[in-house]
Amino acid sequence: MDLSKLWEDEHFVFWENFEEKFREPIEESHQKFDAADGIDEARAWLIENDIDAEKLPFACKLVGVDSSWDYDLPEIEHPVCRIVYQFKNVGARDCLVFPISENGEIVDYGILHTPDFTFATVRQKAIWLGGDNITGDEVRLHSSVERWLSAGATGCVYIDQQRRTPMKRLQAVTKIFCDDVELALEAWDWGFGADDAALDRFEIDDTPENIESYFKAMAERRAISQALNSKHPGRFNLVAA
Repeated sequence: MDLSKLWEDEHFVFWENFEEKFREPIEESHQKFDAADGIDEARAWLIENDIDAEKLPFACKLVGVDSSWDYDLPEIEHPVCRIVYQFKNVGARDCLVFPISENGEIVDYGILHTPDFTFATVRQKAIWLGGDNITGDEVRLHSSVERWLSAGATGCVYIDQQRRTPMKRLQAVTKIFCDDVELALEAWDWGFGADDAALDRFEIDDTPENIESYFKAMAERRAISQALNSKHPGRFNLVAA
């Protein structure tokens, strides 16, 4: 297998073991989350953002977060060049922290930076939010973490920034609802090999304006690529994705 295939293969044992040593031990993640307060602050933030905390199957905490490389922390006895997140109960509370489960077991913790809604995970282990929901007759593929939270953590969100092959997990579902045309077609491409028959599994309920804008942009990119390749054959290896 070449390097690109190894990178894409989520089941490749060596790669998983290689990554694991750069992750914070899950026991430490549990301890840090349990030691933090911020439940009341998280509930207030959720209400302010029209998210029903009662519908979420887990507790959230609103905390401040510091990040450091482990070799900058004297308490780390054997640093391996990983990022260490620390939850603070004082100062600005601008990060919503919550557990991420897989097969009913907590494997990671999500950090949603509330000012700009950027997202990270403590252990860089999780691939999906709501991965346990990817089964049965239907699932909604959300385009963002905040939409997933607003839906009471039903449906799923793909959060792996490095790989796309794990989208094949969506093959376990008969009908996939998605209100983002670009995300839906990416999931169709990577999860189903852009098979025409598989497109019937997708119910894209994006707005007509967004759908029209997406295909207009695609057509413009394709026209530019074809024009450049025609005018300068061999000089540009352009593909309109």
